[in-house]
Amino acid sequence: MDDEYLDAFEALIGDDEIPYSRDLNNRITMQRNKLDGYLFFDLWSSDVAGVADMSSLYPPQSLDMLRDLYIQVITAESDVLKQRCILYYLKKDFSEEAADEFCESTAFPATQKKLVDGIYALDRFDFETAMRNLTAPGVRLQFTEKMLLTLLQYSDNGPRYVRMLVFTSRPKLDSKNCKKLYLEALSRISVSSALEFVRTTTPIEDRAEYLQSMIGFCLSTGKPSSAYDIANLPLLDYEEAMILDYLMSKPDASAKNILLVRELHRGQAGAAREATGPMKNQISFGTKRTTQWAEMARKLKTNPAQIL
Repeated sequence: MDDEYLDAFEALIGDDEIPYSRDLNNRITMQRNKLDGYLFFDLWSSDVAGVADMSSLYPPQSLDMLRDLYIQVITAESDVLKQRCILYYLKKDFSEEAADEFCESTAFPATQKKLVDGIYALDRFDFETAMRNLTAPGVRLQFTEKMLLTLLQYSDNGPRYVRMLVFTSRPKLDSKNCKKLYLEALSRISVSSALEFVRTTTPIEDRAEYLQSMIGFCLSTGKPSSAYDIANLPLLDYEEAMILDYLMSKPDASAKNILLVRELHRGQAGAAREATGPMKNQISFGTKRTTQWAEMARKLKTNPAQIL
């Protein structure tokens, strides 16, 4: 190894204690496993700095491995700023103070700092910090689909964070799965917003698929208001037909529940009363899965029109 590299590495580490204990390394590895085998740092290092095997280099198991990782970064075919982004991420493992000193000594740009801080926090499921940084002005997002999926899967505020991220940063939702993740977030927050998204951003040939997904996402929230929200959707005739065809083709209880709500919405109280017959026992259980329908069922026993 060239003396120049050794001196630069020693200068980077300084007097800081190497943080990569067995406990820290296990926690990083566990996070990688939760993220389907790749941290955001792994993907970002490959895309930004050309370090393609970061998942095998990080976290380092020893000082020698940390030195090898450093050499991989500074000899990669990328500019100095991109290399410093990777090194700043690593310095954050030492301490926030060490990372801040690195920024000051290298005149690290504020926007890049926000981006790295956001990725670092996202890899550790510190979602509030991640969102504060990733939605900052000038920060350009990558791996949008993985970000949306991670927020929905692991954050209690996932739907709200997803909407905030898309609204603020305007990333391209350029895959069907990416659109469906955003649709899921909207459906859990506001079914009317979800419907508007389907109408304005999805091709007509895929419209039925997205509408069906929207109904499924609304049901999955478990909110008591779900039935009322769906009942009051201002559907166009072709949208109504798409949704009813889908529900009538499904044998499960959730589909029957929605059919009931739509009959009430259309003023078909007799048909709704008839539809509740086979659902009586299921609704009366009041389980977590069916509580959103319990109040509706009680009202229906006395006056079906009350639900409208």
